[in-house]
Amino acid sequence: MKHQLVKLVCEQAGITEGQADEAVEAVVGYFRTRLPAELAEELHNLAQGHNSDVNEE
Repeated sequence: MKHQLVKLVCEQAGITEGQADEAVEAVVGYFRTRLPAELAEELHNLAQGHNSDVNEE
């Protein structure tokens, strides 16, 4: 899923893939520090592609 987010940010913001990766990491990191631990861990796993319950298109 992270790869899809990076690609989307790259295309829509008109920035490089490296810049988009940094932006996605920053957003995920921001929410991880502000969400309850259980949700933060789930968000991290989802962004890293570790959640098998999510269907990728």
